[in-house]
Amino acid sequence: MSNEVVFQIKLGKRPILLLIAAIVGLIVGVIVGEPVKNIAILGEIYIALLKFIVGPLVFLSIAWAVMSMGDLVKLGKIFMGFLPYWVFMGLASVGTAFAIGSMLKPGAGVQLPGGQQVTPVSLTFADYLRNIIPSNFVEMFLNLKMLQIIFTAILVGIAVGLIGRSTPPVKDFLSKLFESLLAVVYKLLDFILWYGPIGVFALMANVAAVVGVIAVGAFAKLVLAFYLSGLIMLFIVQPLIMVLVARLNPLKFWKKYFPAMITAFSTASSNATLPVTINTAIEAGVSKEVATVILPVAATINMQGACATITLFTLFAFQALGIPLGFGEVLTLVVLGFLGATAAAGVPGGAAIVAVATAAALGIPVEAAGWMVGVHPAVDPFETMLNVIGDPLGATIVSKYVTKDFDEEKWKK
Repeated sequence: MSNEVVFQIKLGKRPILLLIAAIVGLIVGVIVGEPVKNIAILGEIYIALLKFIVGPLVFLSIAWAVMSMGDLVKLGKIFMGFLPYWVFMGLASVGTAFAIGSMLKPGAGVQLPGGQQVTPVSLTFADYLRNIIPSNFVEMFLNLKMLQIIFTAILVGIAVGLIGRSTPPVKDFLSKLFESLLAVVYKLLDFILWYGPIGVFALMANVAAVVGVIAVGAFAKLVLAFYLSGLIMLFIVQPLIMVLVARLNPLKFWKKYFPAMITAFSTASSNATLPVTINTAIEAGVSKEVATVILPVAATINMQGACATITLFTLFAFQALGIPLGFGEVLTLVVLGFLGATAAAGVPGGAAIVAVATAAALGIPVEAAGWMVGVHPAVDPFETMLNVIGDPLGATIVSKYVTKDFDEEKWKK
C-alpha cells in the first residue's frame, strides 16, 4: 500500500471567504435584529451537512490510521503522549475561569428563580462505560455518539492490524478499501465547504441578533468574564506551551490554523470543524497517523473552552443564589468543570447542556440553571474556537516528541 493517501483538501481562498461572510453576517445581524432568524435555515443546513459527514469521517479516518500503523504499541504511545497535555490544559482552563469569575463576581446580586431543589446526581464509572461501549452499530452514527464511534473505529483498526499478521493480503485490501472510502468522504466534504460562506453568513447573523438582546447587565458581565478567561488561555497559556514545549512561533501557528479557527468560530461546532482541523494539521506538518488518531479524540474530550463555560456558568449560579463555596464545593466544581467538558457533545450548545447538568449535580435548582442555554450563544463561537485550536497543539507535541514524525518542511512553508 502506498504511503501517500489520496484524501486531502486544498482550501485555497475559502478561509478568506468565510471571514468575509462572518463579518458581513455580524453586521447584518446587528442591523436587522430579530427578523434575521428567517434565514437561520441556511446556517442550519451547513451545520447539518457537516454533522452528516463527520461520523463517517471520524470512523474511517481512525480505523484507517490504526490499521495502517504497523506497530500497535505506537498507538498506545500516541494516546499516552496526549494525556498529560489534555489534563494540564483542561485544569488550566478551569482554574483560569474560576479565578476570573471569583474576582468579577458576575452573579452577585442577581435574582434567579429558586424553584424546587433537585437531588444531586453524579456520573459513576459504570455510566462512563455505558457512554463509550456501543450496543448498536447504526444507532451510534444516527445519534452521533462520538465516543462510541471512536471506540469502534479503534477496535476495527486493531482487528485488521492483527489479521494482517497472518494474512497480509486481507489487511492490504481492507486498508486500501478504507483509504478509498475516505477519498470519497473528503470529496463530499469539499463540496460542503464550498457552501460554507453562505452557511457562515446565516449563522453569524443569527448569533449577532441573539447576543444583541441578551448581553445586558449581569449576563454581560458573565460573558465578559468568559472572554477574559478565554483570552488568557488563547494568548498566554497556549503560546507559552507553543514556545516552551512545542518550540513553535505562535503567530505562525495561528496563521496555519486560521481555517480551522474561523470555521469553529462560525459553526460553533468542534465536531463539524473536525474535517478542517485534520486537513490543516496535516498541511502544517503533523503526521497523518497522529492527526487522524488524536484529533477526533481531542475534538470530543479536549474542550478547553467548554471547561471555562461550565465553570463560570455554575459559579455564576452559586453567586446569584448566595450559596457559599467551601473547599469541598470548589474542588467538586473544578473536577466537574474538567471532566464535564468531556461530555459536551461537540455541537452548538453542547457545553450549556453539560453546564446545566453540572449545576444540578452540585445541587443548584434546575429553574436557576435554565438561563444557561439562553446565554450560551453569546460565548459559543469563541468557546468552540478555543476548544478547536487546543487540539492541533496537542497533536503537534505528540508528533514532534512521541512519534517523532513531524514534517518541519511543511511547517516552514
